[in-house]
Amino acid sequence: MANLCKTLAYDDYPAFYQEDNRRHRGFNPTSKAFLEAKFGTLLPAHLIQGKTVLDLGSCYGAAGQWALFNGAARYTGVEVQQNYVSESRRLLAHWQDRVEIIHQDVRSYLLATDDQAFDLVLLAGMLYHFVDTKQIIDQACRVASQQVVVETNYPPSMRAGKLPLDMAITEYVTDQEVNLDHGNQSMLGISATTSLSALDILFRLNGFTKQENKLAFPLNPDTVIYDESALGGSDLPIRFAVRYGRDEQQKLTTLESHLPQQSGQKRSWEHDPVSAARTLEYQQQAILLASTAAPGEWRFDAQVAEVFDGIARREIPDYLRVIDLCVRVIGKGKLKQPKIIDVGSATGETLRQLYQAGYRNLYGVDASADMLAKSFQEATLIHSDSFPEIQGPFDYVLNNWTLHFIRNPLEYLEAIKRSLAPGGTLILSDKVSSSACVHDLYYDYKRANGVTEEEIDRKRQQIEGVLVTYPFTWYLNVLANLGLEKIEVINANTAFVTFMAVKPV
Repeated sequence: MANLCKTLAYDDYPAFYQEDNRRHRGFNPTSKAFLEAKFGTLLPAHLIQGKTVLDLGSCYGAAGQWALFNGAARYTGVEVQQNYVSESRRLLAHWQDRVEIIHQDVRSYLLATDDQAFDLVLLAGMLYHFVDTKQIIDQACRVASQQVVVETNYPPSMRAGKLPLDMAITEYVTDQEVNLDHGNQSMLGISATTSLSALDILFRLNGFTKQENKLAFPLNPDTVIYDESALGGSDLPIRFAVRYGRDEQQKLTTLESHLPQQSGQKRSWEHDPVSAARTLEYQQQAILLASTAAPGEWRFDAQVAEVFDGIARREIPDYLRVIDLCVRVIGKGKLKQPKIIDVGSATGETLRQLYQAGYRNLYGVDASADMLAKSFQEATLIHSDSFPEIQGPFDYVLNNWTLHFIRNPLEYLEAIKRSLAPGGTLILSDKVSSSACVHDLYYDYKRANGVTEEEIDRKRQQIEGVLVTYPFTWYLNVLANLGLEKIEVINANTAFVTFMAVKPV
């Protein structure tokens, strides 16, 4: 089978999408464009030429057609549903002895397979069907000599914005869906979904490291691969894909494996720098919270800078979620390296996450030199009470949880508006004025995070007259009067609201 005249894998074999019962599903129906986009991302030709490929949960065998057409030496599909097995054997018969379709469940097949029996193992849309993710990954890595490619779901809590994207978790799901091999229906059951950071750990335990940060599916009306943002359910796609390669030098070992021989890294209880740092942090936080400061004496000084990250996480609802929202909003823009400034950049958490996302044209401004001393030093840091217009124009201005500390907020926002590039975006988060009921809900949030009644009362006194709130409508009116457009709320939680607005072109 030769690839002539740029013929694609399914041009002469339309049955792979015309007869697949999943073509009838309302979300991401199987189509020619869908298959080409999916397997073009998971199995690029230059990585599979001459390779043996194992496809676990192979369904109609479309991955086999793609792999063999693009130069793979041999394809083995493992599928538990009988109709999929029969149909894929029929559809792939033209490849003769280069194909084997095995009717067996994935777990028992892997356990009976020799070490490094295949060059590449594909786990496409099947890992989240299991509750014991680690065991399936362990076995897949054992039988793969070179690569394991994973396409799997984001944990639901992560897609809902309740958890940051870099958290390493496995979340158990009670109503996970799997397509049945006939008719127009799926089956629901209990399973587990594992985040990208957790997958990185599980694969490194097997001597496999991530070869790219994440594989990007091309999204357009013809392919629409696992993207539900148009439905309003989440800004994240349902699934992500990642490729791991064997790298024994980066292999991790578990605490469990260290313990019998006591072979792991040891840390003395005496002069332990980690414990000492934690103790110092707790002591400093205790000093701060035990302060007898008079009303209005809250300052972002060195004492606060030492414990600011902990305070922010305990006392600002959706603190990490809003930072992640900022990163994702910028990612949806057209500029690869936009100019971004974080107002009230504090100890640099937002700047740090922007840098990790690949952005380099970063600025931070803060009125506290003590906070800047603890900040992210890869960004351009500016010590100033006023907005640094001279550094503009900026494509994005992030002003999160800062405006309510500024004495002349209107002047500050006017400076921001002047410094925005045409089409530039402002993201503004603030604590707005609220009723006694909502304010007590906010105190409930603090209580749930371990803040005591004494601490709540002391903080209330310290910020009196320092943190000034304004009604929700004040922000809408001010942003509109500044001439900003597309004003909308992108997050809100117990008196903390995040607005987004755009400067006209």
